[in-house]
Amino acid sequence: MMSKACIKVLLVDDEPIVRRGLRATVNWEKYGMTVVAEASNGKRGWEEFLAHRPDVVITDIVMPEESGLELSRKIKAQAPKTKILLLSCHKDFEFAQEGINLGASGYLLKTVFDDKELEYFLSTFQKEIAGTSKNFLTDGLNESFLLWLSGYNNNFEQKLDELFNGEWGWMNHKFYAFFIQNMPSMAQEIDLQSFNYITISFGKNLTFLFVDESYHPTLLANLTEERVALQDLNWIHAGPLIGKQDWIKSVMAFHHAQQQDGMLHQYPSVLLQAVEHIMRNLSEPMTVSDIAEAVGMSRSHLSTLFKKKIGDSIHSFIEKKQLHLAKQLLKGTKLTIQEIGEQIGIQDAKYFSKWFKRCTGLPPSNYRIQQKGDERLTI
Repeated sequence: MMSKACIKVLLVDDEPIVRRGLRATVNWEKYGMTVVAEASNGKRGWEEFLAHRPDVVITDIVMPEESGLELSRKIKAQAPKTKILLLSCHKDFEFAQEGINLGASGYLLKTVFDDKELEYFLSTFQKEIAGTSKNFLTDGLNESFLLWLSGYNNNFEQKLDELFNGEWGWMNHKFYAFFIQNMPSMAQEIDLQSFNYITISFGKNLTFLFVDESYHPTLLANLTEERVALQDLNWIHAGPLIGKQDWIKSVMAFHHAQQQDGMLHQYPSVLLQAVEHIMRNLSEPMTVSDIAEAVGMSRSHLSTLFKKKIGDSIHSFIEKKQLHLAKQLLKGTKLTIQEIGEQIGIQDAKYFSKWFKRCTGLPPSNYRIQQKGDERLTI
């Protein structure tokens, strides 16, 4: 079963005695916490932050190489919900105030603070983290997401840019995507609290789940264990992924899998793996042999199974997905024709234009103008 997760803590101070003292004297378990790393300056602290993605950072302000303020600034830009507690000396008071302005939760005077002060902050952090909703999509935004996924040209991608520049910024580094059927029946068993993650409900008993790289092995092992007990639990996953475009590709791949009669388990896992591979690599030249090798099956066997179960040849399926993505990019972005061609694996802009016209009857530039016109008419 899923094990209870701990709130991860990073200690940053240039004095080893301070780090050892905090690690040894604080009852971290009392607050559901564990110290995952230490660092002697802000530069090393940033490296440890990226490696461990802690929920709480306790840092000195004045340190060699890089200060605690600079570290706090970078952390808040990358992961705004991280709790930061500053350690300062009397003479650092103005720096401490600057840290509060950067988003730190508070500060303690290193030489005189009472244990109860630290306990107050740790207890507060525990409650705030436990009460944080990790599903950042509100009802309105979730509706916008579903409309966008259905091909409606709304403002969701603009909102996606805002999310990836803010609360979802951790997905600009390696993350993994899961599409899980019947996750509600196991929700009590999955404790992701100390990890960066996002869940998005979709359809009946379907969930998109995005987790940071550090939790992927644990989650995969736990899902495999749960499948033994829960026969209706099914999932597919993709990764490692980086950034908004990979996020979009994974969602589209999962959506297609769901559209095939809406049931993930109706299709052999090898076909779901093939679809994932295609959607993740649309921007790269791809042959049937490449796909077959990626899923561990012979070219002829995969082609036959794909056609029988999905109804399209692999070549036709790839072309449809390329066309769909090209239309989405023409409608929803300001990318050039060359850049859009590259996104779907066609490096030559002239060839892309001819191909797009053959598929739709319109050159891509005319299609974009037409879509903009239709959008204005619907306002």
